[in-house]
Amino acid sequence: MSRCSSCDAEIIWAKTITGKAIPLDAKPLRVAIGELAAQGGTVVIRSGYVPHFATCPQAAQHRKPKPVAP
Repeated sequence: MSRCSSCDAEIIWAKTITGKAIPLDAKPLRVAIGELAAQGGTVVIRSGYVPHFATCPQAAQHRKPKPVAP
């Protein structure tokens, strides 16, 4: 198990369907989850785990800046 470098919460790592690594909260929700809207697309969560970006108070500092259009 890993810890978030910002808020020290326990996280686990998973892969998206496109193969990218994604941090998830270590404790799954106890409710059924369908689709969660995510920046840049839709993430389908079938396991009950929530992307840590949705709950981390410092998530913004980990986001990559969007490219500026010419």
